[in-house]
Amino acid sequence: MELLDVIEGRRFMGREFVVWLWFESEVQETNLEPTGADPVSMWLEAQITLVLEKEESRLKGAIPASSPEAKEALRQGKLPKEAKMRLVRGDREFTWTLKADSLALSGLKLPTQLKKNDEKHEVFYERMMLLEDLETSLSALYADFVRLRLADPWDDEVVPLMTSWAHGEKVDAEAYLATKRVVLGEKRKRKR
Repeated sequence: MELLDVIEGRRFMGREFVVWLWFESEVQETNLEPTGADPVSMWLEAQITLVLEKEESRLKGAIPASSPEAKEALRQGKLPKEAKMRLVRGDREFTWTLKADSLALSGLKLPTQLKKNDEKHEVFYERMMLLEDLETSLSALYADFVRLRLADPWDDEVVPLMTSWAHGEKVDAEAYLATKRVVLGEKRKRKR
């Protein structure tokens, strides 16, 4: 198998990651607690594009992910191709568009305090520090997603909860969080 085939065969992970972030942000009312990183508030906003083969749904609005059309697209089997996101960590707000297939960020807005007229090295340092903060949060969230995705309860417990959520049914958030704690807790024990 060529490297390109391996990469193409794994592109679904980015789309599933966006769905999981969407699910997490709604079930936990935007309050996410990535393992090994500070708690954040995170949600999808402004625009989301969902695709299934050649069919595409592009939704815009204040919070398009909470619209009935977005959940209908999920029920039709469409997955997010890209989504605009907002993350708040402490008093810092970051916004960007996540390209699911490559996990690339575009249109990133950092909560910079310094202006272009300030010392160039200070402006550069501030931007690098803010990028590192965002990367820490996103890496921790992605690591949690992968651990959960590869664990036994994914198919038997998490997917049914996410399916109920996509159908607009009430999700047992406590059951989901208990499953998540067990999976992420088991990994922490194995590292010791």
